Amino acid sequence: MNDYDKIKIRIKFKKSSDFKYISHLEMSRLFIMAARRAKINLKYSEGFNPNPKINFSFPVPVGLESLGEYADIELNEYIDSGKFKVLMNSELVSDMQIIDSVNIKDKALSLMDDIQLIQYCFFFKIPLENFYLQPAEKFSETILEGYENNNSIFSASSCFEHSSDIVNLSLFGYTKHSKDNIIFKFNDFLKYLYFLSNNMKIILEKYLKMDSYVRREGSIISPLHVV
Repeated sequence: MNDYDKIKIRIKFKKSSDFKYISHLEMSRLFIMAARRAKINLKYSEGFNPNPKINFSFPVPVGLESLGEYADIELNEYIDSGKFKVLMNSELVSDMQIIDSVNIKDKALSLMDDIQLIQYCFFFKIPLENFYLQPAEKFSETILEGYENNNSIFSASSCFEHSSDIVNLSLFGYTKHSKDNIIFKFNDFLKYLYFLSNNMKIILEKYLKMDSYVRREGSIISPLHVV
């Protein structure tokens, strides 16, 4: 029938607007209810209290909008990932939709074991008189030079949005570190940014999680592309 020992689908989905405030458990329930309404045959665990076999990537902090969440979903019968996406999205609200999906092999590493980097984006409004922060490529250095857990950051870069005073800081943080097991803690970094923004007279306007990545032979790639 297919080349998969177990029938699994890996999805990438977004969690935006008011749905950024739901918990990890509530998010799981929403997917389960959507699958039931779509008449998708989920596989359940065995035992006294069986649960659908849905494994999510690292939980996103409550209140953080995300454009790159992932989950592996096990099914009782084969379905093409494209059809699965259409059926599920018809039962999910627009602020919590599946962006992409692939059928995966049973031997694929779990998301929690494989994801090593998470990309975040922070948007700062810079008063026009603060020209000392220019050029834009130096902004990330200015932000990070006082951050004591710098080793938890894989890379960071910044740029001005066209014709505006908004600086976009893109940051890749480790979920695990091969050498010293240091990880990037989003809430700790956010507290640091608020403290720093008061001192530098800049405004942190918004922030969001952009995506997650795995590392393969020196490159970073989407979890959808390794299965």
